[in-house]
Amino acid sequence: MNHRTLLIALGLAAAIPVAALPALGDLSVRTGPALLIWGAAHAFYLTAAWLALRGRRTFFAAPRFAIALVIAVGLIPRLALLPTAPTLSEDLYRYLWDGRLVAQGMNPYAHPPDDAALGPFRDELLQRLNHPSVPTVYPPAAQLLFGLAAAAGVSPLSWKLLLFTLEGALTGLLLILLRRRRLPAERLLLYYWNPLVIVECCGSGHVDVALATFLVLAVTLQETGRRAASGLAFGAAILTKWTPVLVLPTLIRGREWRLLAAASLLAALVMAPFLQGAERFGEGLRTYARHWEFNGPIYSLLRPAFRSGDEPRLILAALLALSSMGIAWRARTLSGAVLATWIAFLLLSPTVYPWYLVPAVALLPLHPNAGLLVLSGTAALTYAPLPAFRATGVWTLPDWILWVEYGAAVVTWTVVRVWARLRPADGVGGGKEADVEKAGQVQHQEGERSEETSLDQGEHGPREIEAK
Repeated sequence: MNHRTLLIALGLAAAIPVAALPALGDLSVRTGPALLIWGAAHAFYLTAAWLALRGRRTFFAAPRFAIALVIAVGLIPRLALLPTAPTLSEDLYRYLWDGRLVAQGMNPYAHPPDDAALGPFRDELLQRLNHPSVPTVYPPAAQLLFGLAAAAGVSPLSWKLLLFTLEGALTGLLLILLRRRRLPAERLLLYYWNPLVIVECCGSGHVDVALATFLVLAVTLQETGRRAASGLAFGAAILTKWTPVLVLPTLIRGREWRLLAAASLLAALVMAPFLQGAERFGEGLRTYARHWEFNGPIYSLLRPAFRSGDEPRLILAALLALSSMGIAWRARTLSGAVLATWIAFLLLSPTVYPWYLVPAVALLPLHPNAGLLVLSGTAALTYAPLPAFRATGVWTLPDWILWVEYGAAVVTWTVVRVWARLRPADGVGGGKEADVEKAGQVQHQEGERSEETSLDQGEHGPREIEAK
């Protein structure tokens, strides 16, 4: 069996089990079988990723055929999950609640869902919300997206279709970046075949896919010299979820003033309407920052040593700020900085839900990382306590899940790095991965100036960050 046939077989072996998940019904009850199916699909996906990363040359005679193959296989589970109800997470219903308010000209920050002032909106949707006493945590650009979907219909499908459209744009942007960096088109499968991405996008409908789209758009525009447009995309990313704020030190050190000015202008314009008459603006975010804790690897180790969670949160926040500045010091491309920042965030945040990995997975075709490839599969284990939670109302994440989830990723990353040193010519993450990192630097079109694609115009020229 040649590489092309094997890659197609692996893709179908990963896609078909994920497409079969809806047959289980409520995944929050049938979580065990769902995780077994998910795990098998992820194993095939990892094998396909390894095969796609073996070299810099494509296995296909025509890049268009490789693109069509990757997209066709990835569409199978996406189309199967799109019409299903989100049973692994209730976040989508909060999107619909906020979106309905926005579509009717109301400010979702003004009142929490269970406030008596929203009495006319009390219906079965309210019963589906988690934490109805907490004002919305989602930023203004996300609210505009929620409102856009709600204008078409207050239903999970209307939101998922919008998200599916945005992901189509993300896919196109990744192909543009792969072509610019002269990387094989089939490396798109590192994102498009990833089971976690498919489940969290078309199954649970998490807004993080929109965030990933805006981030990759900002990277693409920045690398092609469109600084102002890149700033607008970056501003949209921050206002979809606040996490990209951590990339600001990289942009400041790179003196990306036009980009930052455009992002600031967009932020002012989009936030202004939501600030009016919303004294509780930011209350949901503050509540989340002070009280939410779930699956944070380092936080889970620190927490038992303190009387409350405040001290470890402050320690990790300081470490995250220092990490962002350290990444800014080393980064020479925006995509490398974003990925490195996201890894730091995943390690240092007290709260790490599986869908938080989506923006990092979106950058894997450009910056392959063995640890992240594994983590995007083991993160699914955090859904294991769902049946007990549904039955008792008590949420407990066993310690063994944390050790398996992050331990497998760390061990994989370590083994790959050691293997790279011992056998520099073999393996994903060996000499070939070094080639990938070099190939990940922006390839200039004839006549382009190198300063169009670099964050730092030092005397040594562009240098890719090692985003590990």
